[in-house]
Amino acid sequence: MSLREYWQAAQEQGREQAEADGSGHRRYAKAWELYKLGVPVMSSNGGPDPALTEAALDGMLAAEQGRRATLYETFARGGLMVVFQALGVQLLSGEGTVYTIGNHDPLTQTNSSLPLGLLTGAEAMVTDGPQGRGRLALLPLAATALDTRTAADAAVVFPDGTVHVRALYGHMEIRKAQRHVARFNALADAAAPEAAKVDPGHAVRLQNLQELREAGLLSREEYAAKRAEIIASL
Repeated sequence: MSLREYWQAAQEQGREQAEADGSGHRRYAKAWELYKLGVPVMSSNGGPDPALTEAALDGMLAAEQGRRATLYETFARGGLMVVFQALGVQLLSGEGTVYTIGNHDPLTQTNSSLPLGLLTGAEAMVTDGPQGRGRLALLPLAATALDTRTAADAAVVFPDGTVHVRALYGHMEIRKAQRHVARFNALADAAAPEAAKVDPGHAVRLQNLQELREAGLLSREEYAAKRAEIIASL
């Protein structure tokens, strides 16, 4: 190979390396943007998933931005929001879906909330707290323990197994979460098919029943029996 050919080969190798480096930097930048948007694209080594090409990342970015823009319009048209700050969730009135509490940004016209599941069949509770995280069985925190606890978890459990957990710190926040649990579960009960025609009196009875259960004054079996009794009287 002549000197000129060596030089040309080196030039071509340099161009290929520069293109590879540029593509790698672009992939990382796009993956990092998706990561900031809450889309899991990073591998365990801290870089983008090797299986994701630059084109795939472009598509994922476009899809997430489109989702946020669509959700912004949905929330803007939907009107009343029911926010359970202590549980970390919110409901769009009349829509029946439970969302995380994201950022509704008029400047970019995007909403970063994430759908968690349907209100129908969902159940909220205050659980034992940090030491209970990760367990498959979530045990509601009894009312007798509320005044002595400074840390707990608020959990919303959906029929498909999805669990949304928010850490609680301090007596006041735990008490607030307990109140939000009662309100959320009353709405979930009213959204259930068998309770579709519940009148305000029945709704109040269901909410009171839920509050008694959360206060530890009714066992799970007693709660289920009383709830069935109320539903049967519709």
